[in-house]
Amino acid sequence: MSFSVTLFFVLAAVYGLVSALLSVPVVAAWRAIHKRVRLSANELLALRLLPAGGATLLAVTVVLPAFLISEPAHELEEGGPLLVTLALFGLLTIGIGLRRSSRAWKAARVLLQNCGAADVPTLIAGQRVDIVNAREPFVAVIGGLRPRIVASKRALSACNDEELSQIIAHEVAHVASRDNLKLLLMVLGPDPLAWLPAGAALEARWREAVEREADERATGADRYKRLALASALIKVARLSSTAASPLPALSLPIAVDDVEGRVRGLLAPSPPIPPRKRIWSLAVFSLVVPVLGFPLYGVVHQFIEALVAFGR
Repeated sequence: MSFSVTLFFVLAAVYGLVSALLSVPVVAAWRAIHKRVRLSANELLALRLLPAGGATLLAVTVVLPAFLISEPAHELEEGGPLLVTLALFGLLTIGIGLRRSSRAWKAARVLLQNCGAADVPTLIAGQRVDIVNAREPFVAVIGGLRPRIVASKRALSACNDEELSQIIAHEVAHVASRDNLKLLLMVLGPDPLAWLPAGAALEARWREAVEREADERATGADRYKRLALASALIKVARLSSTAASPLPALSLPIAVDDVEGRVRGLLAPSPPIPPRKRIWSLAVFSLVVPVLGFPLYGVVHQFIEALVAFGR
């Protein structure tokens, strides 16, 4: 194999190997804490994206420079079966993630196209809302990179002005937090965790957490706002049929979540804002990895050489 082909296979192999290895402690940690510890939405997101993020970080900031610095640029080298197997596994993992996110994006795009383009945007509580004639009642933020608030006429007609204001405030909270972009990353999830029940459970728990945190941002400690949003949730949920058509994966709808749990939370006193210390610690650690890897380039290159030659 040429230098560039070898590099490509090495990066793909390292990505596949590391993402698989990191999926194991994530599954173990999830099983240990999911019933005992209530994590914030950002903490759940970090846990779900750890295998893919960690594998990407290690491959790009440690393996890539170690290979470029130590590998002779004009040397042809035959890759062993282990390298090829791990590289194909890594590429398969990435390909499945890209396919999953592409299908979700296309489904969201179709729904947005069905909304149509109005000459004068509908404004509710000062926010643009695209209103669509749909059989099922919903209000949702749809789209990953350019999210839009979309609502069905049935859902809007069921609520009074105050309830509508709180529904839209809830969706605005999603937009402000870029929750749909985070959801896109979670749907992409190019790692083995996406194939396991723990991955699906993490996504479901994240959706619950992000909805409740959007409720809190929209209402704060204002009792009347909390009552209005709780009332709107109940009204829209009552209109939903048992055979509701699912919205695209890149959507955060207001009517298909844990309505009972959210209403109970809104009727209770406003909880404190979840701490962010653990998230910042993870971010700082990700910046330290390239620095810690610098003196290990020699060892990393030896590992690469052993990986390339294994079974040859």
